[in-house]
Amino acid sequence: MAISENLRITLKVCRLYYEDNLSQKEISAKLGISRPQISRILSYAKENHIVTININNPYSNESVLEEKLVKIYGLTDAIVINTDGVKNTEQSMAFAEKAANDLESFFFDGNHVGVMSGKTVSNIVQNIRWNNKRNLEFIPLVGGIGPVMGSFHANVIAALWAQITMGNSAVLNVPFIVKNEKSCEILKREPEIENILKKGSLCDVALVGIGQIDVESTTAQAGALDSSDIKVLKAQGAMASVCNSYLDKNGKLIKASIMKRSIGVSLDQMKGCRIIAAARGISKTKAIDAALRSGYIDVLITDTETAHLILENNKDNEGGVIK
Repeated sequence: MAISENLRITLKVCRLYYEDNLSQKEISAKLGISRPQISRILSYAKENHIVTININNPYSNESVLEEKLVKIYGLTDAIVINTDGVKNTEQSMAFAEKAANDLESFFFDGNHVGVMSGKTVSNIVQNIRWNNKRNLEFIPLVGGIGPVMGSFHANVIAALWAQITMGNSAVLNVPFIVKNEKSCEILKREPEIENILKKGSLCDVALVGIGQIDVESTTAQAGALDSSDIKVLKAQGAMASVCNSYLDKNGKLIKASIMKRSIGVSLDQMKGCRIIAAARGISKTKAIDAALRSGYIDVLITDTETAHLILENNKDNEGGVIK
C-alpha cells in the first residue's frame, strides 16, 4: 500500500502542513518521511478531496461578471466595480475612486499613455494616488471639445496625470471639431499638431471613455457637437464614439462625415496599443456593447449594474466570443 493511502499518516501530514504551517522539509524531519513522499501525500489529499481549498473572494460576484465579459467579447481583462448601496448622486465618484486604484497594474515605467477627454476619464485620473511609475508620458488623443478648458479636456487630464506621476505630458492645441474640412486638413498638417497625433497613434496604452450619440454626451454638452451633428451621426448608423472614431451597433467603424472636420487619433490608427475603456451607466449600455464588439477594446472597466445589463442583452452569446 502506498504511504499516501494510509489515511492516518495523510491526515497528520495535512494538519502539519495546512494548520500548523510547517514546511515539507520540517514535516520530513518530524515524521521521518522523505520530501517526495510528503509532496505525493499532499497531492493525493487534494485529488481525493481529503483537503479542499476555498478562496474567500470578497469580489466573487464581480469576478463572475468579469469572466463573462472577457469570454463574450474576447477581452484580455475586465474590471467590474460594485457600487451597490451607494447613492445615485455619489456613484460616479465611488466608481472613479475604485477604478483609479485598479488601474495601476496596467501601466509600466516608460509607457507612452494616450488620454481621451470625458467626465469618466477625468474623474478617474483625479482620484489616482499611485506615483510609483517612472518616465511616463501622457498624450491627448483628441483636441479640445468646447470653448472652455474644463477638467474633462484631454489636455487637462494629460497634464494632471503627468503631475501626479511626475511624468511629462504633451498638448494638442486644436479644437476637436472645426467648421470645415479645409481648416481641418490645414491644422493637421501643422508640424507640431502632426507630431502629437503621430505620438498618439504610437501609444503603449490608452485610457478612453465610450460616448453615446445623443445630446447627453460630454462632447455635445461641451458644445463640440450640436443637434444637427448628432442627427447626421445617427442617420449614418453611429451608436458609439471612442477617440476620433464612430462605431455602428455591430462595432464596425463607420466613415462618419464629421470625421473630416475632426482632429484626433482614430481606433484603427492605434495598432499595438492596449486600450482600456472606462464607462458606466444605463444610458450607455448600447454604446458600450458596440465598442466592445469592435475588437479594439482590450480592457473594460464598468460597474455591476452596467455589466448585468450588457450581459443580459447578450445572454444568447455566453457560449463564446461575439462575431
